[in-house]
Amino acid sequence: MKDFNALSQLKFPYPIKQQVYWGEMDSFGHINNVIYFRYFETGRIHFFNQSDLWKDLDTDTVRIVVVKLECNFIQEIVYPNEIEIAVAIKAVGNTSLTVHQIVRDARNPAIVYAHGEGVIVGTDPQTGKSKMWSPELKEKLNKFI
Repeated sequence: MKDFNALSQLKFPYPIKQQVYWGEMDSFGHINNVIYFRYFETGRIHFFNQSDLWKDLDTDTVRIVVVKLECNFIQEIVYPNEIEIAVAIKAVGNTSLTVHQIVRDARNPAIVYAHGEGVIVGTDPQTGKSKMWSPELKEKLNKFI
């Protein structure tokens, strides 16, 4: 999703603010690229906890697995800074969920540092194979689109 107008069409209901830490910088003085994936993870966990979906996605009958992550680096983050991390559900499939994740400036959310898609698959905890969402869970997930 390279078009920032398309980003504005997504619902990011549970943003979380976080300080940028000194130890996240690399030798070039900006935040190391791998840290953005940690930010995305923080955003996803926060989203699933705040939306109450976590209890439906980590059970004896279904577990989620991240199968794809991408990151578009827009602008470097430097220390000190405070960022806002947010997640939107972009699409719900029969066994998968596409999310869009964004990292932006906490004081000026118009400044986007990075964003990217992730694909999450529901799996059977016993077999590790993909498993269809229940109709109830699919309905809950679709409410966030």
